[in-house]
Amino acid sequence: MKTKIMNVKNVVLASAVLSLFSGAALADVSIIGKMEGGLQRKSNVDGTHVNGVKDFGSEIDFVGSEDLGDGLKAIWQMNNNVHIDGGQAGDTFASGDTFVGLSGAFGAVKLGHGIDAYGDGYWKANFFDLGDHGPDRGVGGVLGLSDAGNSKGAIKYETPKFGQFNAAASWAAGEKGSGSAAGNAWALGGNFEGANYGLHAGYQRQDLVNNATAPFVNVGHADDWVAAGKITPLQGLTLAAEYNHSRLSATTPGALTGSSTSFVVPADPVAMKSLMLLAEYKPDRLALRASVLRTNNYQYVNDKHRNEFVLGTSYDLSKRTALLAEYLHSKVSSDDRASSELVIGMHHGF
Repeated sequence: MKTKIMNVKNVVLASAVLSLFSGAALADVSIIGKMEGGLQRKSNVDGTHVNGVKDFGSEIDFVGSEDLGDGLKAIWQMNNNVHIDGGQAGDTFASGDTFVGLSGAFGAVKLGHGIDAYGDGYWKANFFDLGDHGPDRGVGGVLGLSDAGNSKGAIKYETPKFGQFNAAASWAAGEKGSGSAAGNAWALGGNFEGANYGLHAGYQRQDLVNNATAPFVNVGHADDWVAAGKITPLQGLTLAAEYNHSRLSATTPGALTGSSTSFVVPADPVAMKSLMLLAEYKPDRLALRASVLRTNNYQYVNDKHRNEFVLGTSYDLSKRTALLAEYLHSKVSSDDRASSELVIGMHHGF
């Protein structure tokens, strides 16, 4: 009798789960994401080496919408970062770009975090997540405190498509006290997409607030802008360039500390400028990729620079699964050695 009762309970539980997923389907909910990882061989600037398994940015996303009538929709997304090489401190629900909002003929309004209008997911040649360079990886990204923008709550407006053009604006609350010590951030971005080319421009400003805990002190601001373009001159070949100009207007030299990053402000910070060239050739299943990055006045230090290049390849086993290999080499002028990283792994999207 006890066994029969347990079987009935299991049937009821299974029915409830099936009903839940059935209801989710009617509500237009999708589960999407990717799992990426591979074997890593890394050489550090101190001469040490690391061998192991590395994650390339795996994530599981829940995306949904509901038709409210008259062209209006409720929209939401929960982006969850995961790591196949072991759990990280940030591997929690809603650890990535997460929002709730409304969309319609007016465009879209979103409330959440990680919804910065500055970059807006512009083309990156399908490179995987290589290199441990912190917030200054690649082109873009102010070397300051990221207390607002990605890690705090924000509101974002996205325009509808005007032909081939669309734009976005966002404001993020730093939540650091009030008035001039709030640590707020705001950003603008715009895209123009043609048949075989595209243009992107973005600007962001971050008010800097020192100290991880109260009392908070306003210590200036950081701002930067990016301009990018891509072109597909022939089938399977895409060429792109990105230029970034970043300024740090800190009121006091020395350590700049906050809840998420720590950075030493130079005595006389100068504008940091980066230029990146990217290329991808993928006529069919096999893809070849390359990028070159040059950063002048690296970390806002005059005449300090960084050179970096990435070479990569992948082969599609199916529409969702690919084998991959990438090599990164990065050299900062103030370091005696360069850092490098070679990975061989696999990607699966769902």
